[in-house]
Amino acid sequence: MLNYLSAEWYKLRHTKGIFLAFGFLLFLISLFFIPAMWLHRPTFEVYANAYIVTLMLGFFLAPIFAVRAFDDQYGRGTMKNEVVFGIPRSRIYLGKLAFGGLVGTGAALLVLAFYLGLCALIGGFGEENALLCIELCVRATLLVLPLWLASLSLAFLFQAVMRSTAMAVVVNYLLLIFLIPIALMGSDEPTASPILNFICRWFFVSPFRKLYVVPSITGLGDSWLVGVGWIAATTLLGLAIFSRKEIN
Repeated sequence: MLNYLSAEWYKLRHTKGIFLAFGFLLFLISLFFIPAMWLHRPTFEVYANAYIVTLMLGFFLAPIFAVRAFDDQYGRGTMKNEVVFGIPRSRIYLGKLAFGGLVGTGAALLVLAFYLGLCALIGGFGEENALLCIELCVRATLLVLPLWLASLSLAFLFQAVMRSTAMAVVVNYLLLIFLIPIALMGSDEPTASPILNFICRWFFVSPFRKLYVVPSITGLGDSWLVGVGWIAATTLLGLAIFSRKEIN
């Protein structure tokens, strides 16, 4: 598995597009700090709240990481080469999924460090509530990380079982656009609809509502429970389908 991950990393290092895209993302993040040049700059608390709110974008970035991890191997015809070479399908699936998760986690931690670094440059660490704001940003990242990995796992499932990368992305985004508002506006209180109850309580976006609990962010346990559950379920389903899928 380590050799497989190393090979995936080698391919990534020779793909300039992903690094340019990540650099552009950091540039967009830095635009948040333009108001710091004003006479009355925003407080660290404002920047912390902005960071927490924008964590929602991670769910929509997950399909992009899944596309890069799977690398359109059906369209380019390279998946057959790996299977013929004798690499077990389970290693292919788990290796690419794990690689996507590692890259995504590393990117999330870099974004957090970059954001807090910009806060330090504008002098935000000198504020009275700086430590509380840093704690909120870190806890928010830890809360969202398993949910984001669950979204990545679902996106990778679509990539692995659907021959068209574009169709897999479309289906993934339609699902996110339709279900995320329901999960965020719902509650844990039971209703007459079992499907609605499941979405509001167990959809991988549902624990995101805990981000808005004050005065501190709670729900880390629920977040990891739901996130790991989705990762396990989607991975097992993906392995079952991928192991029986005809590859031409």
